[in-house]
Formats: sequence, C-alpha cells, structure tokens
Amino acid sequence: MINSSELLIIKRYLKPKRKEGILKVISLFSFLGIGLGVATLIIVMSVMNGFRTDLIGKLLLFQPHVLVYQFDNYEEAKQNILKYLKLNKIQISKINLSYQIQALVISKQINKGTIIRALEKKEFLNDKLISQNVLDGNINNFGKNYVSIGSNLSESLGVWVGDKITVLSTIQESTPFGNVPKQFSFIVGSIFKTGIYEFDNNYILIDINSSEEFLFKQNDNRNIEIRLNNADHANLVKNLLLKNNQKAFSWVDNNKTFYDALLVERNVMFIILTLIIIVAAFNIISGLTILVKNKTKEIAILKTIGFSSFSINKIFFVTGSSIGIAGTLFGVILGVLFSYNIETIRIFLSNVLQIEIFPAEIYFLSKMPSEIHIPTIIIISCISLIITFLSSIIPSIKASRINPIESLKYD
Repeated sequence: MINSSELLIIKRYLKPKRKEGILKVISLFSFLGIGLGVATLIIVMSVMNGFRTDLIGKLLLFQPHVLVYQFDNYEEAKQNILKYLKLNKIQISKINLSYQIQALVISKQINKGTIIRALEKKEFLNDKLISQNVLDGNINNFGKNYVSIGSNLSESLGVWVGDKITVLSTIQESTPFGNVPKQFSFIVGSIFKTGIYEFDNNYILIDINSSEEFLFKQNDNRNIEIRLNNADHANLVKNLLLKNNQKAFSWVDNNKTFYDALLVERNVMFIILTLIIIVAAFNIISGLTILVKNKTKEIAILKTIGFSSFSINKIFFVTGSSIGIAGTLFGVILGVLFSYNIETIRIFLSNVLQIEIFPAEIYFLSKMPSEIHIPTIIIISCISLIITFLSSIIPSIKASRINPIESLKYD
C-alpha cells in the first residue's frame, strides 16, 4: 500500500519544476511513445483481423468448412456424421452432397484443364459469392445442360453466355479406334467473377440433378460438404471425423499456404510493432535515472527522516509505472477510436491527398476492413504494462540503494 506521504512525493515527481524541464520532455515522450505504440499495435492488429475475416469469409462462401470424401452411401454417411457431431456438441449450418471432377474443356480457341464442380441448383442459387457477382447471363437458367463458369476461364476459352463448350470426362467409351474419353456438351448460362483468381480461372459449375450421365461412375469424386456455425472449429471437426473413421479435410488444409501466410504476417507485425513500446519504455528508464540523479540529496533526506528503502523503491516504481499506465490507457482509447472509424479516415485522407488508399481492384475488398478483437487488446495492454513495470524496476532499485551518509557527506 502507498501512504499519503509517498503519494504526495509521487505527485510532485510526476509534475517536475520548471528548472527540471528535461524531465517533463522525457516524461512526455515516454507517455506519447507508449501511447502511440499501443495505438499502432491495436490499429494494425484490427485491420489484419478484419482483412483475414473478410478474405476468409469470401473464400469460404465458395468452399465448405469441412469436406468428407470416399464413402459408399450418401444418406447413411450423412446421418452418421450428423449423429457424431451432435454427440460432440458441434453445431453445423448446412450439409450437402457435391462432386469435384478434373476435366478437359474444349472450345473453338483453346483446350484447358479445369475443375467441374457439381452441386444442387438450390445450393447454387443460395451461394452469395456467385449470385452477387454474376457478370453476364441468368443464374436461374442453371441446370438442364446450362452451366456457370468463371470470368477468367470464360476469357481464356473465348466463350460467352449462350456459347457451347465440350468437356472430356474421365469416363471412357469404346470406339472402333479404342477407348476414348467420353465427350459432353454444355451451354454457358452465366459468367461469375468472385475476385478470387483460383475460382474465376478454374471452375465450371454444373447441376447434380440434370447431369446424371456426366456424373455416372464418378463416385470417387463425391464429397459431403459441411458448413459450421463457426469456421474456426473446422480442424476440430476434421479430427473428430478422422477418429470416427471418416476421410475428411478442412478448409485450412485446402488453403494452408494462404492461411499460414496470414498467420505468420500477423505474428511478425505484432513482434515488430511491440518494439515501439520497448523503445518508448527506455525513455522511462532514462527519465527515472535522471530523476534519481537529480533527487539524490532529497532521497538521502527522506531516508534520514525515516523513509525505508522499500518506500523509496515504491515511490520511483509507481512514478515510472504511472507514466506507462497512462500511456497504455491513452493508446487503447486512441487505437480503438481509430480502428472503429478507419474507413471514414481512409475516405477523408483519400479526398485530401487525392490518392486512392486501399484500392478495391487490388485487395478485392470494397472498404478497409477492421475488426476490434477484445482479447488482442487485453494482450497488447498487458504486454505494454509488463514492459513499463520492468523498465521502472531498475531505476527504483538504484534509488532505494542510495546511501544517505555518502550523499550528505559534503553538505
């Protein structure tokens, strides 16, 4: 506990006299350094969290959270999965059948390897990534030999809405010249542009119910797609299904390079920006060291009139810690306000500077994302306070060890 006399001295040290202006400057820089460091860290982490959430959310509109493959009977496997996940209290939002087949597409201009994704028409129409990003055509025509293809694939093949494409299946048919891949013709009913290159460049979507002949003998390419209420539980569900002798993989496995890159970038930025707080903490050490040097005689007098070494230690430790606590609180408030209004600030700066900040054609996002994550803010605040407390310990110990006899010997 801090008594009234110690508190009085702490207040006095936090408000240096005019002749001790250097201490005011150092204290101010310490306060601003820690505050801006914390604010910067919160802003960058919020933007990266938002960027990750938006990109992954966009990515997961087109692919399931967990995919189960190589099963015999769809209905039996589906019920088994539902029962097992319910037993483990995992909530799912949707489960459906799909096919994903590698094939060769032939057009008038070029032949190109592609991925045929077969799904039910209702799933196609409910897919927001497709329905909200149709460049041409009518998605209601989906099915009955009409397909939907990505915009980049459409340009590569040189086909548009109403044009015919030929797909070579892995199924072979006998001819006088031997076994050859069976050909199927489809009509382009719609063209979509999701903004995700892999999908726009490689995928053709067909209807399961009207493509039985094409999907014949394609059981090895059947999948059960599972969407969870929380996509972050995908690996947990995958591991549970593997234990239940189901063959499965999660969206994290399917996008491992992308996911790992986001994770590494986030961690590296956190470490780099934490250095700002550490540098600011050195100002606290400098300021307290100068304060101890200037107050050597006062410390000696305090000890002479009965203040213990522990009291002196507390006085200087609390003085330094107060700067850190105030700076951290200021940084949290500034960081949260900036993160919350970052899109408004971006628009303002774009108008004032006449430059496009965060262009949508590069990042595929219409606005700068920001997601304030309370646990992250708590971690940042705790790290800042720990660094501040550690920085205050060394000068405070030095102050408590001052020998009053030596300090007052020549006075």
